[in-house]
Amino acid sequence: MIRIKKILCPIDFSPAALKAADYAAALAKNYGAKIQLLHVIAPVAYYEYGLSPVDTIKAMEEASEMKKLVTRLTAKGVSVESEMRTGDVRDETRRSISAAKPDLIAMGTHGRRGFARWVMGSVTESMMRHSPVPVLTISAKETITKPVFRQILVTTDFSEGSADALAYAVSIGETAKSKITLLHVINRLTVEIPDTYRDMLVAGAQKELSNLILAAATSTSHIVTRVEHGVPYRIILRILRTEKPDLLVMNIHGKGMIDRMLVGSTAERVVRAALCPVMLIPPMMKKAKAVSKRRETKRSA
Repeated sequence: MIRIKKILCPIDFSPAALKAADYAAALAKNYGAKIQLLHVIAPVAYYEYGLSPVDTIKAMEEASEMKKLVTRLTAKGVSVESEMRTGDVRDETRRSISAAKPDLIAMGTHGRRGFARWVMGSVTESMMRHSPVPVLTISAKETITKPVFRQILVTTDFSEGSADALAYAVSIGETAKSKITLLHVINRLTVEIPDTYRDMLVAGAQKELSNLILAAATSTSHIVTRVEHGVPYRIILRILRTEKPDLLVMNIHGKGMIDRMLVGSTAERVVRAALCPVMLIPPMMKKAKAVSKRRETKRSA
């Protein structure tokens, strides 16, 4: 069972970030979790005794916005804490993660400076590449502000972390009695697939999907499998448009760590265009096993 006790929500007060905060608050209420709001002021310039006058005024204005946001989310029945830092946004966000130790990070996909800034190294992209915990992304175009999980789509390339992604979807789906679709896309860009081998490849993929389900599912899980051919991110986005799932869960490890660092990977392309919330899961089970092993070693010492 996945437990979410603390959700970190980086805020720049953009429409996407505010939607992410509302969504995170509703999710926190479902799980009995706390919200940690984080706003980082990236100063234009430092003076000898601190921020420039322009940055000082900006900090005061944004402190007022943060106070209003805390009041609004608290009124929803959620425990909310807030923090404001000064410095590089990515560095300070990572420091906050280390200090707060959240179970989930919820954030908008587009900041105040628009789409171009997000594509070229924004905080969201940085979290996708380096976050040690799951990241939930919300688009400014998303119309739903409360978590509804009637249909969950889980994608897998059978790499490390696939079982973790399905485990999260199953845990969420058990409470909501969701229909879960486990999808694998046979990538025609990676290898040309002669028609004579298509059935064999599909059968092999279906077997691997079934093995994942056996490892992660419980008797209350309702999971169907699906195998498609094509360019993975295009197939995923097409399914999101036509079938409108309430949540997309993706493993962000890829075939290797190199994939996770490439701008333009499947996960990044999907997040840029997805209209539903996307939950990105880094490999978690290996870490959990390592922690458990250390605890057992301490007890036996």
